[in-house]
Amino acid sequence: MRRYLAAAGIVCVDSVLLTYAHPGIVRPWLLPVWALAVAGVLALARRRPGLGFLAALGPALVTGGAGALLPFTAYRAGKASTPWLALAVAGFAAVQAGRAPAVAPVVVSAVVFALLPLLVGAYVAEQERHAAALAAQERLRIARDMHDALGHRLSLVSIQAAALEVAGLPEAQREAVRRLAESARGAAGDLHDVLGGLRAPRAGLVELVERARAAGVPVELVRRGREREVPPEAYRLVQEGLTNGCKHAPGAPLTVRAEWDDDALLLSVVNPVPPGTVPAPGRGLLGLAERAELAGGLVGHGVDGGAFRLWAVFPDAPVRRPPALLGVALAGIMFGLVPLSLVVGVAG
Repeated sequence: MRRYLAAAGIVCVDSVLLTYAHPGIVRPWLLPVWALAVAGVLALARRRPGLGFLAALGPALVTGGAGALLPFTAYRAGKASTPWLALAVAGFAAVQAGRAPAVAPVVVSAVVFALLPLLVGAYVAEQERHAAALAAQERLRIARDMHDALGHRLSLVSIQAAALEVAGLPEAQREAVRRLAESARGAAGDLHDVLGGLRAPRAGLVELVERARAAGVPVELVRRGREREVPPEAYRLVQEGLTNGCKHAPGAPLTVRAEWDDDALLLSVVNPVPPGTVPAPGRGLLGLAERAELAGGLVGHGVDGGAFRLWAVFPDAPVRRPPALLGVALAGIMFGLVPLSLVVGVAG
């Protein structure tokens, strides 16, 4: 909903600025055409940020650069790691300078509405990558510590229990030792799965699906949106969904769908189930729901149209923001230059 409200706001702002910049040529039929053009540029920028920014330079040449469309697409292009588009900003400023009576307002407008949002987007993207790398290092450290501490002890318990299984014990004690050995091996397997989730790389979902395919599981992975880091809870949910699908519907096709929204990851694993089947939640699903809740997410499951769907919503992890000093500097530039550009640059 927020994306549509933001798009509507950008369309309205740029339509008003078009009327202000060219009051003599704006006709009633032109505003709907302009609004459709701005909406088309926004749709392009959502899928191809670099091309969206280049397309936004066209309307910006009409309004003099001022508006919401150009800084919005510039910011998205910067976050998409395309800072080379600063060359396009230079070309935009050159074209504007050739049409304007004064060069200074044109340069100010290009810096404020194009170059600065582009650089800020590139900086924020770098901060996100840095935060993701730190998170991955921390998960790896935790996995190593757990492996060294718990993994070693569980291995010793399993070895000792296996030795007792073959010892000459009475039948009742032998049965108790057998259960102990199974519990130890199960705990070691659970620990291995948890450590695998902690060690999951950024492309963990792709690798997980590829391993399942290599094992003969017919699974399809559908990805949409601007891909970002997958939290360990999401990785574990796909593991659990694939395991349940192979267990309850062996040989049936499975579908893993990952959709990155602006501020969340929507994940689902779908597999067909026999008619009349109502799978009961096991300990694995309950554990996933608890872990997702701790991470601020939500997990659900159910049968719909002959298919069992395990789904989850995970919010984006908080990212490191620019330092306070840089934020103050950017705010000073924006609040100092924007009024100047609006006064002396838009109408020209």
